[in-house]
Amino acid sequence: MSTILVIANDIHGPQLRSDLLTIGHAAHFSDKARLSEVEIPHDPDLILLDIDASEEDVGVICRALRNREAARRSPILAIVDEERVRGLDFSSGVDDFIVKPYRLCEVEARMRLALWRDDRLVQTGIVKVGDILINVTRYEVRVRGAPIELTLKEYELLKYLVINRGRVFTRSDLLSQIWGYDYYGGMRTVDVHIRRVRSKLEVAGDSYIKTIRGVGYTFEPPLRGEANREM
Repeated sequence: MSTILVIANDIHGPQLRSDLLTIGHAAHFSDKARLSEVEIPHDPDLILLDIDASEEDVGVICRALRNREAARRSPILAIVDEERVRGLDFSSGVDDFIVKPYRLCEVEARMRLALWRDDRLVQTGIVKVGDILINVTRYEVRVRGAPIELTLKEYELLKYLVINRGRVFTRSDLLSQIWGYDYYGGMRTVDVHIRRVRSKLEVAGDSYIKTIRGVGYTFEPPLRGEANREM
């Protein structure tokens, strides 16, 4: 049984929560309008976010959730109208989406996929992408088998980018995720740590962390013979 936090309006939310209870999940409902006021259950296994076309932007709500310590690490599955799909900003924290109208069996399947991805990392403790291997239980990083010495923040920054590879994060996103909402350092902190991580990873001349000019950073391992994979 998984603990699911349903965030929706008071029209759709109670029914969605009831459906999740029926299929065996522990479900909590929070009205989006009161999100800043309510207490979020600590580390829900998954957050199900139902957004209507006329309501607040998905990215705004996701960023607000990621700034809440209790929900910072939970996968977010967004249920959106078709017209919103093209505008989805995955750098805001949304992990996957379902287009309305939907069936409960589709919601359950997408939830199982998101939970499986999360579980896989917890169970193995290993993330491997290209030549980079991260052992999350030992706080260890290796490139082509050679250990790389990183500070704790450098390690957390690299791990976050690797796990969310392909997504573009603004400096503000990374500052909030790695240093926390209450951190008062400037955006230059992110640039300095990115530069240090790059200098330690790219000893072989390969480029891993790409700068998206005017936006931020993304993790893109060089494409070579073996396809990227997560173990």
